[in-house]
Amino acid sequence: MTQRTTMGRFHLLLSLLFVLSDSALHAHDTRRFQSKGTTQEGSGATQASEEIRSGPASVVSVAGCKTVVRPESAGAAKKYLQRGSLRYQKGDFDGAIGHYSSAIKQDPCLAIAYNNRGNAQRRKGQFKEAINDFNQALSINPGLAEAFNNRGIVRRLLGEVDTAIIDFSRAIELEPRYAAAYTNRGNAYRDKGNTEAAMADFDRAIEIDPRSAPAYNNRGEARQEKGDLEGAMADYNRAISLNPRLSPALNNRGALRFQVGDLSGAWGDFDNAIAADPGYATPYLNRGILRLLTGKRAEGEKDLDRCLRLDPRLRTLVNKRIREADKLSMRNSRDTE
Repeated sequence: MTQRTTMGRFHLLLSLLFVLSDSALHAHDTRRFQSKGTTQEGSGATQASEEIRSGPASVVSVAGCKTVVRPESAGAAKKYLQRGSLRYQKGDFDGAIGHYSSAIKQDPCLAIAYNNRGNAQRRKGQFKEAINDFNQALSINPGLAEAFNNRGIVRRLLGEVDTAIIDFSRAIELEPRYAAAYTNRGNAYRDKGNTEAAMADFDRAIEIDPRSAPAYNNRGEARQEKGDLEGAMADYNRAISLNPRLSPALNNRGALRFQVGDLSGAWGDFDNAIAADPGYATPYLNRGILRLLTGKRAEGEKDLDRCLRLDPRLRTLVNKRIREADKLSMRNSRDTE
């Protein structure tokens, strides 16, 4: 086999696993992907945290809310708000929605309850309902930066990148040190192919909050896109040191380790990404393809099946990867005959 043929197949092999992590682009936030938000075919990165608060918003607009709330109702609303936040943090989004709705019933002027319910709606993929909740929160409190940030996340998921950038920018105007909004706006700039603007926002997010693991992960993706593999690896390592269970960063580092020939490191990162978040589809895709390429077909097919159960929208990509892996395996088989 010629050196050129060997290198060509090596690059094909790399292309099968060069998968980045933004589940958010597939209507899933950074659980994470967060973000919930993913593959290189659909650029993006981990969503910086949506904002969930258990206390009342500081400003209420008289024009947006004229309801007079009795003290006992306000107290009950705060208790429901806190219960909803606990449910949300445990991943019980239906329970969270129920408690936030009860808070709103007790205090229709509690803007943060609409904001928080909107986040839970988004996590369930109910984007229209989420937008309605964020709009209501902003009608009550036009200065609620979290609601602009969170509405921007949903608009980005819906493909409304320009309006998402407007929302993130408004959140930053209201709170100039809002690191998550910078990170999220950076994601949106990447969607538009504006890597320089994205890098500037990620840098600013890290300057404001040097312990923001999502910002390091996202900057790593941007650096990787620009071919700065050393810088990307440094950012992924930093993200993981800050949050060892940040699945998108583990997945991204695994893909990069594979790219530079560190197969054992890639295996470990994909395993750890899955252990950290068993509901995150992308590392199953990567590990499954790697298993196919190394002759572990049964285990590989199991991983790919799990990936598709978690995110059926990845079916076209999974099928493409399988065809490419099979083609490469057939070539290698012929060469060994």
